[in-house]
Amino acid sequence: MQIRLTTFNVENLFNRYAYLDLPWEGRSYEKFVLATGLASIASRQGDLVSYPTTEIQRNNTAQAILDSRPDILTVQEIENIYTLRNFNDQYLDDYFDRMIAIDGNDPRGIDVGLLIKKGCSADVVNVRTHVDEGQDGKSVTRSADAAWGYRVFNALFSRDCLEVDLKVNKKFITLLVNHLKAQDGTAASVKRRTVQAKRVAEIAKAAADESRSPIVIGDLNVDPTVNKGDKSLDSLLKSSALKDPFPAGTWTHYYTSERKISRLDYILPHKSLKVVGTDIVRKGLTTKCQQYSGPRYPTVGQEHTEASDHCPTTVVIEI
Repeated sequence: MQIRLTTFNVENLFNRYAYLDLPWEGRSYEKFVLATGLASIASRQGDLVSYPTTEIQRNNTAQAILDSRPDILTVQEIENIYTLRNFNDQYLDDYFDRMIAIDGNDPRGIDVGLLIKKGCSADVVNVRTHVDEGQDGKSVTRSADAAWGYRVFNALFSRDCLEVDLKVNKKFITLLVNHLKAQDGTAASVKRRTVQAKRVAEIAKAAADESRSPIVIGDLNVDPTVNKGDKSLDSLLKSSALKDPFPAGTWTHYYTSERKISRLDYILPHKSLKVVGTDIVRKGLTTKCQQYSGPRYPTVGQEHTEASDHCPTTVVIEI
Protein backbone atom coordinates (compact mmCIF):
# COMPACT_ATOMS: atom_id res chain seq x y z
CA MET A 1 0.00 0.00 0.00
CA GLN A 2 1.34 3.43 -0.95
CA ILE A 3 0.60 6.64 0.96
CA ARG A 4 1.22 10.11 -0.47
CA LEU A 5 2.25 12.38 2.40
CA THR A 6 2.42 16.13 1.72
CA THR A 7 3.42 19.18 3.74
CA PHE A 8 2.40 22.70 2.70
CA ASN A 9 2.78 26.09 4.36
CA VAL A 10 -0.36 27.70 2.94
CA GLU A 11 0.70 31.24 3.92
CA ASN A 12 -1.72 33.01 6.26
CA LEU A 13 -4.91 31.02 5.71
CA PHE A 14 -7.41 32.88 7.89
CA ASN A 15 -11.16 33.22 8.21
CA ARG A 16 -12.72 36.53 7.25
CA TYR A 17 -15.13 37.74 9.92
CA ALA A 18 -18.25 39.88 9.56
CA TYR A 19 -19.75 41.98 12.32
CA LEU A 20 -23.41 42.16 11.47
CA ASP A 21 -25.07 45.57 11.63
CA LEU A 22 -28.06 44.49 13.70
CA PRO A 23 -29.65 45.84 16.86
CA TRP A 24 -28.19 44.37 20.02
CA GLU A 25 -31.57 43.35 21.42
CA GLY A 26 -32.66 39.83 20.68
CA ARG A 27 -29.50 38.58 18.97
CA SER A 28 -27.12 35.91 20.11
CA TYR A 29 -23.33 36.05 20.09
CA GLU A 30 -23.31 33.59 17.18
CA LYS A 31 -25.22 36.13 15.11
CA PHE A 32 -22.85 38.91 16.08
CA VAL A 33 -19.61 37.42 14.77
CA LEU A 34 -19.60 35.10 11.75
CA ALA A 35 -16.78 33.52 9.78
CA THR A 36 -18.03 34.41 6.31
CA GLY A 37 -15.22 33.01 4.20
CA LEU A 38 -11.47 32.92 3.80
CA ALA A 39 -9.11 35.86 3.81
CA SER A 40 -5.85 36.66 2.09
CA ILE A 41 -3.52 38.92 4.02
CA ALA A 42 -1.32 41.47 2.30
CA SER A 43 1.25 41.87 5.09
CA ARG A 44 2.05 40.91 8.65
CA GLN A 45 0.15 43.98 9.78
CA GLY A 46 -3.02 42.04 9.00
CA ASP A 47 -4.41 44.17 6.16
CA LEU A 48 -6.73 42.15 3.95
CA VAL A 49 -6.77 41.99 0.19
CA SER A 50 -10.06 42.20 -1.67
CA TYR A 51 -12.61 39.40 -1.92
CA PRO A 52 -11.93 38.84 -5.65
CA THR A 53 -8.17 38.58 -5.08
CA THR A 54 -8.69 36.24 -2.15
CA GLU A 55 -10.81 34.02 -4.39
CA ILE A 56 -7.99 33.82 -6.94
CA GLN A 57 -5.27 33.15 -4.39
CA ARG A 58 -7.14 30.50 -2.42
CA ASN A 59 -8.21 28.72 -5.59
CA ASN A 60 -4.53 28.53 -6.51
CA THR A 61 -3.71 27.26 -3.01
CA ALA A 62 -6.35 24.57 -3.44
CA GLN A 63 -5.14 23.64 -6.92
CA ALA A 64 -1.59 23.16 -5.65
CA ILE A 65 -2.92 20.80 -2.99
CA LEU A 66 -5.04 18.85 -5.46
CA ASP A 67 -2.12 18.53 -7.87
CA SER A 68 -0.08 17.04 -5.02
CA ARG A 69 -2.75 14.34 -4.61
CA PRO A 70 -2.11 13.83 -0.90
CA ASP A 71 -3.58 11.00 1.12
CA ILE A 72 -2.38 12.85 4.21
CA LEU A 73 -1.68 16.59 4.23
CA THR A 74 0.03 18.58 6.95
CA VAL A 75 -0.29 22.36 6.86
CA GLN A 76 1.26 25.40 8.49
CA GLU A 77 -0.04 28.97 8.88
CA ILE A 78 -3.72 28.12 9.30
CA GLU A 79 -5.83 30.03 11.79
CA ASN A 80 -7.79 27.15 13.33
CA ILE A 81 -9.85 24.03 12.65
CA TYR A 82 -12.80 26.11 11.41
CA THR A 83 -10.62 27.69 8.76
CA LEU A 84 -9.57 24.24 7.55
CA ARG A 85 -13.18 23.09 7.40
CA ASN A 86 -14.25 26.18 5.45
CA PHE A 87 -11.33 25.84 3.06
CA ASN A 88 -12.00 22.14 2.51
CA ASP A 89 -15.67 22.83 1.77
CA GLN A 90 -15.37 26.01 -0.30
CA TYR A 91 -12.21 25.30 -2.31
CA LEU A 92 -11.44 21.58 -2.16
CA ASP A 93 -14.93 20.08 -2.66
CA ASP A 94 -14.53 18.12 0.58
CA TYR A 95 -11.42 16.28 -0.60
CA PHE A 96 -10.62 15.61 3.08
CA ASP A 97 -12.97 14.18 5.67
CA ARG A 98 -10.80 14.24 8.81
CA MET A 99 -8.99 17.29 10.14
CA ILE A 100 -6.93 17.99 13.25
CA ALA A 101 -5.71 21.36 14.53
CA ILE A 102 -4.92 22.69 18.00
CA ASP A 103 -4.43 26.36 18.78
CA GLY A 104 -0.75 27.01 19.40
CA ASN A 105 1.59 29.69 20.71
CA ASP A 106 2.01 32.11 17.80
CA PRO A 107 0.83 35.67 18.51
CA ARG A 108 -0.30 35.98 14.85
CA GLY A 109 -2.60 33.03 15.40
CA ILE A 110 -0.95 30.75 12.83
CA ASP A 111 -1.15 27.07 13.68
CA VAL A 112 -0.28 23.67 12.24
CA GLY A 113 -2.81 21.04 11.19
CA LEU A 114 -3.37 17.66 9.59
CA LEU A 115 -5.95 16.48 7.05
CA ILE A 116 -6.76 12.98 5.78
CA LYS A 117 -8.25 12.29 2.37
CA LYS A 118 -11.75 10.92 2.13
CA GLY A 119 -11.53 7.17 1.72
CA CYS A 120 -7.91 6.90 2.89
CA SER A 121 -7.53 3.89 5.18
CA ALA A 122 -5.52 5.71 7.83
CA ASP A 123 -7.02 5.64 11.31
CA VAL A 124 -6.20 8.31 13.89
CA VAL A 125 -5.19 6.47 17.06
CA ASN A 126 -3.81 9.23 19.30
CA VAL A 127 -3.23 12.99 19.22
CA ARG A 128 -0.74 14.76 21.48
CA THR A 129 0.13 18.43 21.72
CA HIS A 130 3.31 20.06 23.04
CA VAL A 131 2.09 23.67 23.28
CA ASP A 132 2.54 23.72 27.05
CA GLU A 133 6.14 22.49 27.13
CA GLY A 134 8.37 25.21 28.59
CA GLN A 135 11.90 26.27 27.82
CA ASP A 136 14.63 25.40 30.32
CA GLY A 137 12.16 23.91 32.80
CA LYS A 138 10.12 27.13 33.00
CA SER A 139 6.33 27.25 33.08
CA VAL A 140 4.48 28.63 30.06
CA THR A 141 2.46 31.77 30.77
CA ARG A 142 0.14 33.73 28.53
CA SER A 143 -1.34 37.21 28.55
CA ALA A 144 -3.39 39.58 26.42
CA ASP A 145 -3.49 43.37 26.39
CA ALA A 146 -4.55 46.16 24.08
CA ALA A 147 -1.02 47.14 23.10
CA TRP A 148 0.48 43.72 22.35
CA GLY A 149 -2.47 41.39 21.87
CA TYR A 150 -1.89 37.70 22.61
CA ARG A 151 1.53 36.91 24.07
CA VAL A 152 3.17 33.67 25.19
CA PHE A 153 6.19 33.45 27.48
CA ASN A 154 8.66 30.57 27.96
CA ALA A 155 7.02 28.19 25.47
CA LEU A 156 9.41 25.76 23.80
CA PHE A 157 7.54 25.58 20.50
CA SER A 158 6.72 28.69 18.47
CA ARG A 159 3.50 27.05 17.27
CA ASP A 160 3.27 23.39 18.34
CA CYS A 161 4.78 20.02 17.67
CA LEU A 162 1.50 18.30 16.80
CA GLU A 163 1.98 14.56 17.35
CA VAL A 164 -0.50 12.26 15.60
CA ASP A 165 -0.41 8.46 15.70
CA LEU A 166 -1.93 6.79 12.65
CA LYS A 167 -2.60 3.13 11.93
CA VAL A 168 -1.99 2.45 8.25
CA ASN A 169 -2.14 -1.07 6.83
CA LYS A 170 -1.58 -2.59 10.31
CA LYS A 171 1.49 -0.37 10.85
CA PHE A 172 1.70 2.51 13.32
CA ILE A 173 3.29 5.75 12.17
CA THR A 174 3.68 8.95 14.16
CA LEU A 175 3.60 12.28 12.37
CA LEU A 176 5.39 15.15 14.12
CA VAL A 177 3.93 18.24 12.45
CA ASN A 178 6.08 21.33 12.98
CA HIS A 179 6.61 24.96 12.12
CA LEU A 180 9.86 25.84 13.85
CA LYS A 181 11.13 29.27 14.88
CA ALA A 182 11.58 31.61 11.91
CA GLN A 183 14.87 33.21 10.99
CA ASP A 184 15.23 36.81 12.12
CA GLY A 185 18.98 37.30 11.93
CA THR A 186 19.54 36.91 15.67
CA ALA A 187 21.47 34.32 17.62
CA ALA A 188 18.42 33.90 19.84
CA SER A 189 16.32 32.59 16.95
CA VAL A 190 19.00 30.06 16.00
CA LYS A 191 19.26 28.94 19.62
CA ARG A 192 15.51 28.49 19.97
CA ARG A 193 15.22 26.59 16.69
CA THR A 194 18.10 24.36 17.81
CA VAL A 195 16.32 23.51 21.06
CA GLN A 196 13.06 22.88 19.21
CA ALA A 197 14.70 20.53 16.71
CA LYS A 198 16.46 18.65 19.50
CA ARG A 199 13.15 18.15 21.31
CA VAL A 200 11.46 16.94 18.11
CA ALA A 201 14.29 14.42 17.68
CA GLU A 202 13.68 13.20 21.24
CA ILE A 203 9.96 12.77 20.57
CA ALA A 204 10.76 10.88 17.36
CA LYS A 205 13.10 8.57 19.25
CA ALA A 206 10.46 7.90 21.91
CA ALA A 207 8.00 6.95 19.16
CA ALA A 208 10.51 4.56 17.58
CA ASP A 209 11.25 3.01 20.97
CA GLU A 210 7.53 2.20 21.22
CA SER A 211 7.51 0.53 17.76
CA ARG A 212 5.87 3.50 16.06
CA SER A 213 7.60 4.79 12.92
CA PRO A 214 8.08 8.57 13.30
CA ILE A 215 7.99 11.07 10.44
CA VAL A 216 9.15 14.62 11.14
CA ILE A 217 7.29 16.90 8.76
CA GLY A 218 6.67 20.59 8.19
CA ASP A 219 8.28 24.00 7.84
CA LEU A 220 11.58 23.79 9.72
CA ASN A 221 12.44 27.34 8.65
CA VAL A 222 16.09 27.10 7.66
CA ASP A 223 18.21 25.77 4.81
CA PRO A 224 21.70 24.89 6.11
CA THR A 225 23.09 24.91 2.57
CA VAL A 226 22.04 28.56 2.19
CA ASN A 227 22.51 29.72 5.77
CA LYS A 228 26.08 28.55 6.18
CA GLY A 229 27.00 27.90 9.77
CA ASP A 230 23.41 27.47 10.94
CA LYS A 231 23.43 24.05 12.58
CA SER A 232 20.04 24.36 14.27
CA LEU A 233 18.59 21.32 12.44
CA ASP A 234 21.57 19.03 12.99
CA SER A 235 19.76 16.85 15.53
CA LEU A 236 17.20 16.02 12.81
CA LEU A 237 19.18 16.13 9.57
CA LYS A 238 22.07 14.14 11.03
CA SER A 239 19.94 11.73 13.02
CA SER A 240 20.80 8.06 12.51
CA ALA A 241 17.11 7.20 12.93
CA LEU A 242 15.72 9.57 10.28
CA LYS A 243 16.43 9.98 6.57
CA ASP A 244 16.02 12.76 4.04
CA PRO A 245 14.71 11.29 0.76
CA PHE A 246 15.10 14.51 -1.28
CA PRO A 247 18.15 15.12 -3.48
CA ALA A 248 20.77 17.78 -2.84
CA GLY A 249 19.73 21.14 -4.24
CA THR A 250 16.05 20.72 -3.40
CA TRP A 251 14.24 24.02 -2.80
CA THR A 252 10.68 24.65 -1.60
CA HIS A 253 10.38 28.38 -0.84
CA TYR A 254 10.74 31.71 -2.62
CA TYR A 255 11.63 34.75 -0.52
CA THR A 256 10.16 37.64 -2.51
CA SER A 257 11.92 40.60 -0.90
CA GLU A 258 15.38 39.10 -1.50
CA ARG A 259 14.43 37.12 -4.64
CA LYS A 260 15.98 33.98 -3.17
CA ILE A 261 15.03 30.32 -3.16
CA SER A 262 15.74 27.93 -0.31
CA ARG A 263 14.53 24.76 1.29
CA LEU A 264 12.40 25.34 4.37
CA ASP A 265 10.01 22.39 4.08
CA TYR A 266 11.03 18.87 5.07
CA ILE A 267 9.69 15.33 5.36
CA LEU A 268 12.07 13.12 7.34
CA PRO A 269 10.75 9.55 7.65
CA HIS A 270 12.12 6.95 10.01
CA LYS A 271 14.79 4.77 8.40
CA SER A 272 12.48 1.73 8.59
CA LEU A 273 9.99 3.29 6.16
CA LYS A 274 10.37 2.67 2.43
CA VAL A 275 10.18 5.86 0.35
CA VAL A 276 9.36 5.14 -3.30
CA GLY A 277 8.97 8.68 -4.64
CA THR A 278 9.12 12.43 -4.02
CA ASP A 279 7.35 15.39 -5.61
CA ILE A 280 7.27 19.19 -5.39
CA VAL A 281 4.53 21.32 -6.99
CA ARG A 282 5.79 24.77 -8.03
CA LYS A 283 3.00 25.88 -10.38
CA GLY A 284 1.51 28.15 -7.72
CA LEU A 285 4.62 30.30 -7.21
CA THR A 286 4.54 34.01 -7.97
CA THR A 287 5.77 35.04 -11.42
CA LYS A 288 8.46 37.04 -9.59
CA CYS A 289 10.27 33.75 -8.99
CA GLN A 290 12.62 33.63 -11.96
CA GLN A 291 14.35 30.50 -10.66
CA TYR A 292 11.31 28.50 -11.77
CA SER A 293 10.56 28.49 -15.50
CA GLY A 294 7.94 25.75 -15.64
CA PRO A 295 4.17 26.08 -16.10
CA ARG A 296 2.04 28.11 -13.70
CA TYR A 297 -1.64 28.28 -12.97
CA PRO A 298 -3.30 30.79 -15.36
CA THR A 299 -4.34 33.22 -12.60
CA VAL A 300 -0.98 33.37 -10.81
CA GLY A 301 0.59 36.82 -11.04
CA GLN A 302 2.94 38.92 -8.93
CA GLU A 303 0.80 40.32 -6.11
CA HIS A 304 -1.28 38.21 -3.70
CA THR A 305 -2.45 35.68 -6.29
CA GLU A 306 0.22 33.00 -5.75
CA ALA A 307 -0.80 29.77 -4.03
CA SER A 308 1.82 30.43 -1.32
CA ASP A 309 5.43 31.43 -0.97
CA HIS A 310 6.05 27.74 -0.20
CA CYS A 311 5.61 24.70 -2.46
CA PRO A 312 3.65 21.57 -1.52
CA THR A 313 6.28 18.91 -0.82
CA THR A 314 5.43 15.20 -1.04
CA VAL A 315 6.91 11.80 -0.33
CA VAL A 316 5.36 8.49 -1.35
CA ILE A 317 5.77 5.78 1.28
CA GLU A 318 5.24 2.05 0.86
CA ILE A 319 3.53 0.66 3.94
